[in-house]
Amino acid sequence: MEKSAANGININFLNTFLTVLTAIVFLFTLLISGSVNKKFRIVQDAINKFIICEWSSNEIMECSNDLTEEARLFVITHKVEHAENYIAEITVKKRKEAAMAELLKVCSEKDIAYQRLKIAITQAESLINMELYAMRLAYELLDEYERIKMPERLRSIDIRPADRNIPADKIQELAVGNLFGDGYLIYKTRINENCKLTMMAIEQQIKEKLGVNARTLGSNIKKLRTLFIILLVMNLSIFTVLSSLVITPLKKFLHAIKNDEKLNIIGSTELRNLAISYNEIYEIKARNERALLEKAEYDALTGILNRRAFDQICATSTEKRQNIALVLVDMDNFKRINDTFGHSGGDTVLRSIATILRETFRKDDYVARIGGDEFAVILQNFKPAAQNRIIEKISIVNKKLAERLGDLGEVSISAGAAYSDGGYSDELYKNADKALYEAKESGRKTCRIYGEQSQPSS
Repeated sequence: MEKSAANGININFLNTFLTVLTAIVFLFTLLISGSVNKKFRIVQDAINKFIICEWSSNEIMECSNDLTEEARLFVITHKVEHAENYIAEITVKKRKEAAMAELLKVCSEKDIAYQRLKIAITQAESLINMELYAMRLAYELLDEYERIKMPERLRSIDIRPADRNIPADKIQELAVGNLFGDGYLIYKTRINENCKLTMMAIEQQIKEKLGVNARTLGSNIKKLRTLFIILLVMNLSIFTVLSSLVITPLKKFLHAIKNDEKLNIIGSTELRNLAISYNEIYEIKARNERALLEKAEYDALTGILNRRAFDQICATSTEKRQNIALVLVDMDNFKRINDTFGHSGGDTVLRSIATILRETFRKDDYVARIGGDEFAVILQNFKPAAQNRIIEKISIVNKKLAERLGDLGEVSISAGAAYSDGGYSDELYKNADKALYEAKESGRKTCRIYGEQSQPSS
């Protein structure tokens, strides 16, 4: 029956299954995490692209507006610092070129944002040419001292033949007309429109990318949340399974082994097989112990265990620290039996006492003759609450002696008993002997439990 009980959950198979399942879940988690990370990078790149495109567009518009303002101020006020600021912008600062360089970091040359801003730059160059020519015309209105301070770039511009030799007031009018006329304003408007169109185009691209990736991100985050919940459930399941199939059974096995008990067939298949093997060894050991006791020396007269066997049983009990009760039995008026009926009559009485003691006590209890008319009974796995049973059994023994040996006169025994929860010891024997002595002193044919008042056994 124990072999069939070995059918259970195989912990090796379960461990392999859970390990593979956990690895699969972790693999999916890594894949989805990689996808989430990739999508976040796409979103981040899109946002960076939008920021740089916006900055580039604004930078080009601001630079164009600043140049326009410096050119107009110079034409109107004829102050050299405005011309210097203008030339410094287009030759040194070069904000438009820097903006385009930044844009190329996030856009290709085929990108619509780059193409539109490139058109805006081309238009801005045309505007610069118009502004430079207007400023060159205004240069003619400066005195010699102011002309010397003007940037070389401005002085080197040639005046068209049609504009030469015209009066000063006409030069001023022509210069102002170049910067405030319809042609100039058309170019200015186109530059701003191209910058705005660039922002609208890139904004649309960003919205589309963000929309697609946001949906994917949301889906992947839900999957990750589900996988984390699965991992949590799996970890709790693994803990529960290990606890029920391994940890708890091992604790119970340890407790049973310490108490020298058989193991319950519980836990995983491996532990069940272990318990079955242990129980088989336990049974073999128990049979060997019983065989050893059976081969021990028996009393030749009574057929029960002798003093040597009694001592071996006591030693085993001490090693195992068992709960036992020791009952010392002594025949009353044994000398009278021998004097009246001779040694044969005494032997008959001793054999009867041995037989009745063995019949009355349990099969697991040990009955031994330890002296001439002295007997001992060791009760295994005894509980103090059952001490009245000892008194009852001694009473039964005396009744049977009276029934079987009535023709020999009154034949009875007295007994003393003591309990120990640590196996046999000299103190246990002394306590039982004290109880026997008190039983003898109280009128014989009685049983005394150590620490209790004697009670008659008949």
